[in-house]
Amino acid sequence: MTEVNRQTFYKKLAVTGLAFTLVGAGTLGLHSLHFTGEPTVASAAAETYTTTANLNIRSGPSTSSAIIATVKQGTQLTVIGQAASGWLKVSYQGKTGYVSSEYVKKSTSSTTKTYVTTANLNIRSGPSTSSAIVVTVKQGAQLTSTEQAANGWLKVSYQGKTGYVSTQYVKESTSSSEPAPAPAASVYVATANLNVRTTASTSGAVMATLKAGTQLDVTAKAANGWLKTTYQGKVGYVSGQYVRALAGMKVVSNPESIQVVVNKQNKLPENYVPKDLVYTTIPFTFKEQTEKKKMRSEAAAAIAQLFAGAKKQGVTLLGVSAYRSHATQSALFSSYVQRDGYDKAATYSALPGTSEHETGLGIDVTKGDGTCAAQDCFGGTKEATWLDAHAAEYGFIIRYPKGKDAVTGYKYEPWHLRYVGKPVAQAIKSKGITLEEYYGIK
Repeated sequence: MTEVNRQTFYKKLAVTGLAFTLVGAGTLGLHSLHFTGEPTVASAAAETYTTTANLNIRSGPSTSSAIIATVKQGTQLTVIGQAASGWLKVSYQGKTGYVSSEYVKKSTSSTTKTYVTTANLNIRSGPSTSSAIVVTVKQGAQLTSTEQAANGWLKVSYQGKTGYVSTQYVKESTSSSEPAPAPAASVYVATANLNVRTTASTSGAVMATLKAGTQLDVTAKAANGWLKTTYQGKVGYVSGQYVRALAGMKVVSNPESIQVVVNKQNKLPENYVPKDLVYTTIPFTFKEQTEKKKMRSEAAAAIAQLFAGAKKQGVTLLGVSAYRSHATQSALFSSYVQRDGYDKAATYSALPGTSEHETGLGIDVTKGDGTCAAQDCFGGTKEATWLDAHAAEYGFIIRYPKGKDAVTGYKYEPWHLRYVGKPVAQAIKSKGITLEEYYGIK
């Protein structure tokens, strides 16, 4: 209300005998009244809403009002009031405006936090070392907590059990995503040509005959030195005399996880194929429509956004190789072994089942002119520099960073991107760590 309008208003109030009542209420109350055509907004405690579509934030509660900003689907807005006709008053990046309530929904919130144990740890019945042990959990176990007890203890839930742990031996998880899946089977290799049988006995029918060197996923030990295994989706048994364990290697239990950790110690199930592979829309160094242009659907959408974002900033990229089937990886690794020998090949190429390309979440990229594809000369280019700075904004990490060979098992590959989702990617980037270090696993 302008000063002129305010003075006129006071005169009218005096004439009608209402001045005393309103002035007694204080001038602050008059400032909260909207007599000059401003939209009436009901005051409310700030709440978080999420956009369900790309959406304009406007200067007033109407489509005829000026656009202040345009936000993407999934953006979080702080709602500070409710206007007429289904519009909400919002705050976004320091700006205040209005959005239609048709295109936002209230974000669900929870005070539950996830913690990861930093050592083997007892969960006790009370917040004290004198309380009974409910269960003992290993280092790296995930616990959920909704409240903090006294003297540095947390009340936690673990596999349906509730108890207390000392805060000295847990750290808050920085990821809002699902945890990395735990290994579920051990990996063995056949030391001779070998029969897979229907029972744990030579009297069992032969299901398949494997060549020496074939990898097997062993899920349990059967009687009399036989092992229960899965091969090409079938369950069978092999004699323990003709196989040996690949030290430290396990089979991941949930390969469909976006955060799955696949490396030299954690492999995919035999002949795993992602269920939602699609062709990407990005340009590649080749024209043929092969499996190398495929990625899982979420990753494919994200890489398209990354390429578009790079293009806007003057950086042109090309895809080199994305998805790779188990059969392709087997043939590729064998060719490298024949050329350079097993030990050297293992430093730059993955054993079948341990390649990120088999997850449908990894992709090698290069410069727009196609040069330096999967070569050391890609490092230090403006394209590599841009990826290092911006990949996390799109949910990708540089999977094998410089100086982390001992952790990842592979030399520096600035061209190899891995999709893990924005929350995890941004946490890994901010801390300068690897996927292994983020989850505290090998």
